[in-house]
Amino acid sequence: MIYSYLTRTRLLRFGIFVAVITSILSIRHILLAQDIPPVPPEPVAKVSVRSLPVESQYYQSGKASWYGGEFHNRKTASGVSFDMNGFTAAHRKLPFGAIVVVTDLQTGKKTMVCVTDRGPFMKSKILDLSRKAAQELGGDLQKIVAEAFIPEYCCATQSDTSLRLSFLSDCTPLLLDFSICSIVDSTTDFSRAIKLQKELTAASPDIQYALSIIPNPSFAGSERTLAGKYIYFVSAVLSNVLPHEEITSIDVQRQDP
Repeated sequence: MIYSYLTRTRLLRFGIFVAVITSILSIRHILLAQDIPPVPPEPVAKVSVRSLPVESQYYQSGKASWYGGEFHNRKTASGVSFDMNGFTAAHRKLPFGAIVVVTDLQTGKKTMVCVTDRGPFMKSKILDLSRKAAQELGGDLQKIVAEAFIPEYCCATQSDTSLRLSFLSDCTPLLLDFSICSIVDSTTDFSRAIKLQKELTAASPDIQYALSIIPNPSFAGSERTLAGKYIYFVSAVLSNVLPHEEITSIDVQRQDP
């Protein structure tokens, strides 16, 4: 009986000892597990795409005028024919091919024009618009702001050759990563390009279309010649590339399909 009692006592003590040791080890394991950093997920292949703000090379405010009628189809100072239904303008100093974003301060409306001619000849006016461009603004052109963008100057400070001077449908200027654009069409006629951009935007307002300008590598004309100097690309832009409210310096990452 005494032997049996001693045996049971030893076994009970041994069981308690094992239980205590197991509990201690379990608690220690839990504490150590909390210090182990989580395993990071496998990296996903990403492509960096960018859109950067761009500054104008010319800013002026004042009055504007428009011309059409008898000047329609006449040759301009840049050598191209004047189309009063196009989006062009005459300026006294800006180089031919410069893109001007014009804002009518009375109506708040904007439009883009390409400088193709010299003028206006009235010193009180700072810009002479085509009839179509004037109609787009919807005002009397007495209070306008003109901001000019020269393609070569806009991209001159950028080492990334994929960034091109571009304009969104609301006339927002930016340097856009051309490699992520899905090209719809290209032309050497600015008015044709902007009309296409407007048509596509009206047909598919949920898609952002950009008009990008690239100097034509095969152009052999002089500074006074505009025909063929630039190629205008109209492209659909990936929706996650552009911010909806404001264009800022961004690095956006998108996953490859």
